[in-house]
Parts: sequence; structure tokens; C-alpha cells
Amino acid sequence: MNNLKGFVTVATGNDKYYQLAYNLCLSYRKCGQGKYPFALICDKETKYNSFFDDVVIVEQARHSTLDKMLVKYSPYEKSIFLDADTLIINSIDNLWDIFECQNDVTAFGCKLPLDSRKGWFTYEGSGKYKSQIQYLISMNGGIYYVKKGEVADRVFEKAEELVDEYTSIDFRYFKQPADEPIMAMSMVLNQCEPCDIAYEMIILPAYSKKVTMDYCGNIYEDGKLSSMKLIHFSTPRTKLFLYQYLDEINHTGRRTKKNYLRVRFKCLPVDIKFDLRHNAGAIMRSIGLSNIVEELKTIIH
Repeated sequence: MNNLKGFVTVATGNDKYYQLAYNLCLSYRKCGQGKYPFALICDKETKYNSFFDDVVIVEQARHSTLDKMLVKYSPYEKSIFLDADTLIINSIDNLWDIFECQNDVTAFGCKLPLDSRKGWFTYEGSGKYKSQIQYLISMNGGIYYVKKGEVADRVFEKAEELVDEYTSIDFRYFKQPADEPIMAMSMVLNQCEPCDIAYEMIILPAYSKKVTMDYCGNIYEDGKLSSMKLIHFSTPRTKLFLYQYLDEINHTGRRTKKNYLRVRFKCLPVDIKFDLRHNAGAIMRSIGLSNIVEELKTIIH
């Protein structure tokens, strides 16, 4: 283990976020080589804490998307933060090769011109910081790279100030303070650019291709086998089948058609499950058994 570098995630408040963080760490150990330690930054002791290599407890931490900013308390000199609602599906150890030649604080994204409307804030609405804005940023907050030092200290200090100034700036997409717009502006103000590299990452729900999975756990994009390395879901989408079955595989190792269909059924909407439980015979007769068999074949390959 090299404790100068490590992966980090954050969980605060409800235990469901601790469960997600645990699932993420488990997926890293299942899909990676375990070369780097994995830390949890949190606000209390739970049954999940002992699973991590290192734990940092920050009492009275914010219970919101702003809790990602707790990465500043990482026990490692160089940290790669992963959002807890992410699952690793292939080794991500090459992230270090990508980030270590970047700024001390960065995330995957791109620089935008000042007249762009695609960033996390607008140039015209930058308030008292307008004269300091040289470019805008579009980025995804599912992954941050942070190298401890003066630059990182300035970024997080300014981010804290921006929380209090949130309503005086034209931040986009979030009415309440959120990490991505705040970190984007703080990075710009501290000359930290995003990492403009197309990493093998699926971002849901924004991802444009149709993402499916077979019972072996293979991921497909528009019907073609995917080489992606991780999937960033969003907390509500962790209830969907794609997350639930990948997590089932990580916990049990069971890659069977029966288990695949069981999890499929578990993730169906309540009204559909009710109909299947109580009216299965009538439904099957109306659809036709041969049609059902053919449909099942396409689902489980």
C-alpha cells in the first residue's frame, strides 16, 4: 500500500449513504488490484466504517451535496474522490497517470469561453468576481483529484466563501448551494483547469447511449460490449436494476440467469409486480408463451 495516494469517498447523515460508500469500495476491490488504500470521510461511527482502510470522522458535517467538499480532510497527500453513488466495473488505477500531470485540484470536464451558457455559472452573473473570471468550466463532480498544498487550501477556502455568496451569483442548475457550481467557480478563481480527457466513464442519467447488461454482468452501450471503467449513477438511480444487479454480483458473485431475473423482478415498479403476482396467468395468455420466451432470450442473452 502507498499511503501517499488513495481513493476517497464521503458519506454523511442517513445510513443509506454509508451503504452506497461501502458498495463503491467493494466494487473497487473486486474490479481493481487493490493497489491503493480506500478511505471514508464521514460524520459518525457505523457498521460500514471498518471495511475501509482509513476513516476520518468530521462531526457535524453538512448533510447535502456539499459534503463532497470534505475531501479536504483526506488522510492522503494525493486523493481521488469518487462519489458514493458510483460503481467500478474495471480497474481505475490508471486515473493516477491521468491526474498527476494536471492541476492540484481538478475534475473531468472542459474549459468554455466567457459567452458560453453550458458552464456551472455565467460570466455576466459572476458578481464581484467578474473581473477575475478568464474562462468558464463544465465538469462532473463524480470524480475530483486533490493534491494537498497551498493551491488546494485556497480552492476549498474560496468554495466555503461561495456557499455564503451563492444567491448573489448566477449559478446554474441548482437553486441551493451544490458542490459542482461552487467548486467550478473556485477552481477558475484559483487557475485550476478541468481535465479535458474522455475517460471511460458512464454518467447516468445524462449518458446519451442506451446502457444494458446481461446476466454475466457485461455492460453494453447501444448493443455493443462496453469498455467503460465506472458508472456514476446519482443516488435515486441506485434503486434501478443496473445498479442493483452489479451490486448483487459484487456481494455474492452469483452470475446466473435465475438471479438476474430475480433482481429484475425486485426492481420492477410496484404496480407491475402486483399484476405479475396476482394476474400472471392472464398476462401470459394474453401475450403468448412463445413471445414471452423470445423476449426473455433477448433480456438475458
